[in-house]
Amino acid sequence: MRNEKKSVLADKDLYDQSKTLKDANPVASFSPLKSQPSSLKILLWDIDGTLMSSTTHGAFKIYFAPVMREIYGSAGKLADLQVSGMTDTQIFYESLKDEGWTPAKILGAKDKLLPVFKRAMSDVIGRTEKPYELKPGVREILEATSENPHFLNALLTGNLSVAAQIKLEYFDLWKYFEGKPNIFGEISHDRRELGKAAVKTISKFLGEKLKPEQFIVIGDTPNDIAAARAFGAKMISVATGSKHTKDELLKYKPDVVIDNLGNTQNVLQILGTI
Repeated sequence: MRNEKKSVLADKDLYDQSKTLKDANPVASFSPLKSQPSSLKILLWDIDGTLMSSTTHGAFKIYFAPVMREIYGSAGKLADLQVSGMTDTQIFYESLKDEGWTPAKILGAKDKLLPVFKRAMSDVIGRTEKPYELKPGVREILEATSENPHFLNALLTGNLSVAAQIKLEYFDLWKYFEGKPNIFGEISHDRRELGKAAVKTISKFLGEKLKPEQFIVIGDTPNDIAAARAFGAKMISVATGSKHTKDELLKYKPDVVIDNLGNTQNVLQILGTI
């Protein structure tokens, strides 16, 4: 993953993105906080491999390829790319960099990209029987944390916003994140920059500057750990992804590694004490 010192988008764009997602649906408003922002723990959830996974390896390429050809004129090296832990925009970049595409140029086409991507992905998912599987305990832990006044759930995902919504709506999980200050893959191609963006975006959303230690990233890859470490967040690694075992994740020194999210009370205890 390339290490760029600055996010491609300015701070205002980061907040405007989450604000636009909320304003797009007047019903998707954030409920009043029952805890002061300074006492909240912000839970930043990865999606793929953590909350859910595709039932067919590499199935995303079925809709990525035509979208890339329409928006960027080529699918580049997509067919041969191993993408575990990559953001969607990093997948575009790694596929197309040999053809002269830069992260900035790729993100510059965002306004055209998102509706085309949404249409293509929706079409493929709509024609696929059981495209995803839900990871153990996900629904229960999201329900429990959403009801706990000391937690705020949000996404820290490399998925484009439209892709995240399609995936989570499949299992009726989008309701836990709708209207929240989520961080998506169109902010930067570098997952570490997404972590840094979370502090700025969520602090502005809540109207108070939050401390890095208030954030807990939950994910299944070393790239999630790198994102957490980039801004001083706590890290809970979940060994439910397809590429990295519990022992492999331990090598990257997350704060906690668990097998899965199946034991709701145990996960709640970890979240409360980490």
